[in-house]
Amino acid sequence: MLRVLRNGLLAGILGVVLLSCQVPIHRQTRFSMSTTLTVLVSAARDPDWQGLFDFVDRKAWQFDHRQEGSPISRLNRDRGGNPPEEVLRVLAIAQSVAGASGGAFDPTILPLTRLWSFDTGGVLPAEQQIEHTRRQVDYSKAVLAGDGTVTLAEEAVIDLGGIAKGAVVDLIADHLDGLGYEDFLIDAGGDILVSGLKQGRNPWRIAIRHPRDSQAVLGVLDVGEKGSRIAVVTSGDYERYFESDGRRYHHILDPRSGYPAGELVSVTIIAPECTLADALSTAVFVLGPGEGMDLLAKYPGSEGLLIAEREGKLIAWKTSGFPGELDALDYVTK
Repeated sequence: MLRVLRNGLLAGILGVVLLSCQVPIHRQTRFSMSTTLTVLVSAARDPDWQGLFDFVDRKAWQFDHRQEGSPISRLNRDRGGNPPEEVLRVLAIAQSVAGASGGAFDPTILPLTRLWSFDTGGVLPAEQQIEHTRRQVDYSKAVLAGDGTVTLAEEAVIDLGGIAKGAVVDLIADHLDGLGYEDFLIDAGGDILVSGLKQGRNPWRIAIRHPRDSQAVLGVLDVGEKGSRIAVVTSGDYERYFESDGRRYHHILDPRSGYPAGELVSVTIIAPECTLADALSTAVFVLGPGEGMDLLAKYPGSEGLLIAEREGKLIAWKTSGFPGELDALDYVTK
C-alpha cells in the first residue's frame, strides 16, 4: 500500500511539474489587409505585437494596387519597372500559376475586378461590358525579365488581390522566425500558416468551414511538424457576394469568361507556403474538379479538397494526401 501511494504521489508531482513547464500561447487579433488577422505564438516570451503589426502594414502596402506610390501602383502607372525583390517573387509565382492553369488564375484581372466592384458591394455589369473588359485581361501581357524588370503591354494592369494575403502571411512567418520564434499560427481571414507545433508538442487544429452553414464546420485538420511550415487556404463562394434577381454572384471571377466561376463552392489547399496555396485555391476553384485536380498534380507537396453542391447536397474530390475524412461529404474520388 505504501508503495502504491508513493508511486501515485510521484506521478502527481510529475504532472504538476509538466504542467508548469508547458509553453504558453500568446495571441493577438487585429484588423489588417481588409480582414481579421490573428497571430498565435507559442513561446516563453510575448512578441512585440505593435512592431509585428506595423511590419504587416508595411508589407501589405507594397502589394496593394490601390495604394498610391506602392510598387504595384507604380508598375500599373508606368507600364512596368523594377519592383522590390519581395514583389517580384510574388509576381513570379502568380505568373507560374497563371501559365499552369491556362489563365484560370490571372494577375492582370484588375479590369474585371473593377467592373464587378465587389469592394463596394458588387454590381452586375452588362454582358457587353464584361466581354469588352475580359479582352483586357491576359497574363501573357505582363512580362518578367531575367534582370527583374517587369513590362506591361497594352491595357494590362496588375491586381495581386488573389495572392497578396498569402504572400504577407509568408513574410510574417519569416519575420517571426528571424525573431527566434519557432512555433506559431497565422490566420489572415482563412489564409492560414502554421510553424512547428502548438506548445512545442501538439499539432495545430484548423477547422474547415461548412460552405452553406456559417455556424458549422466540415471537420478539423490536425497539422504541424517540428521545424517545418505548412499552409492551409480555403476559398469559397460565400466570402463576398451579392444577389440579383435571385441569383448569387460571388467574387471569384473566371478571367477567361469574365463571370464568377460556377462549378465549385469551396476549395481548401494545403501547400508548403501560403503564397502558392493562395494562388492555387483560386485557380482550382475556377477550373473545377477535373482540371483543378490536374493542376494540383503539377505542384508536388500540394493537396486539395474540392467541394461542389448538387441538388442541395455537398460532394467532394480530394487528393490522395489530403488528411482525414470530413463530415457531411460524399466523395467522388479519394
